[in-house]
Amino acid sequence: MTAVLPVRRPGAASALPPAGDNRSAAAHWAGLTRRILGRLTPWLVRGILGLALVAFAGLAVGPHVFGYRTMTMLTGSMAPGINPGDVTVAVQESTSALAVGQIISYQIPVDDHRVVSHRVVKVTRTAGGAVVQTKGDHNASADPWTAVITESQVWTVRAVVPHLGTVIRTLRGPGLHIAFLYVGPALLSVLLLSEIWRSPKSRTRDAGTDQTGSVLDTAVLNDLADDLGDAGRLRTFLDLWTSMLTERVATLRDALAVDDQATALDRALSLRSSSAMIGLTSLAAAAAVLEQHLQDGDLAAARGAFAAVETTIEPARQAVAAYAAGPV
Repeated sequence: MTAVLPVRRPGAASALPPAGDNRSAAAHWAGLTRRILGRLTPWLVRGILGLALVAFAGLAVGPHVFGYRTMTMLTGSMAPGINPGDVTVAVQESTSALAVGQIISYQIPVDDHRVVSHRVVKVTRTAGGAVVQTKGDHNASADPWTAVITESQVWTVRAVVPHLGTVIRTLRGPGLHIAFLYVGPALLSVLLLSEIWRSPKSRTRDAGTDQTGSVLDTAVLNDLADDLGDAGRLRTFLDLWTSMLTERVATLRDALAVDDQATALDRALSLRSSSAMIGLTSLAAAAAVLEQHLQDGDLAAARGAFAAVETTIEPARQAVAAYAAGPV
């Protein structure tokens, strides 16, 4: 007796649930949302932590390792090239190579001796270094001082990171600073917990795991679970497929042995369609080759193709059993 399983053809709509099915559109979308969030949340947390690590490495570790210096622009004196809130990246260059047009970061020789980043408009060489005059690109006139540089090297601006300083200042605010003392560890905890919670599923439901590998496309089964609307129905369906597998294969083997092309073709088609329906991609592909040889009437090639089918049977059976044993 041949059992007929519902096969979804390419482009065909899924069958409607039978009468009395309590599945609802809300339940379908809730399940879909849970799966999407379950997959996106770990990557979102990883992304946030990754950005935090990159920022920390660039601002705290990098200057000590690579010898550059960062500074947040506080005024608009260098606009529009460098705006308030931008971060400048400066490296040390020889004072003897200092030239008009370069932007240097230095302590002004007056008032509070703050550090500014302005463009050099005049350089006078001296025996001990150089005397420079600078000007902010946005200012109408040059700075009202000259700076004497006696060191052998001077900090020159080589790069600008827009808005990064504004972000840093915001994060250093009293409220956010305290919050991030807790948010950082909380995000790390969420990542670790999500990996722990995800571990059992990943062994049974994720395509590409050690158990299923390329044997089982769990996305197909997840869609089928949504169509059925009940995890119990899906397990029952998988149990039915597994219980019929041995009979299908045995009948197919016997039919090929006696050159019964019609029976062999019927079993090959049934094996291929039912395997494809539950996401057994390797088995479905092997059965499709066998089916084609049988349709062509090439029984010798079909027997060779059946050997390939047999090699995929046990991995397919194990993959289905692993999926059914896990949370659906």
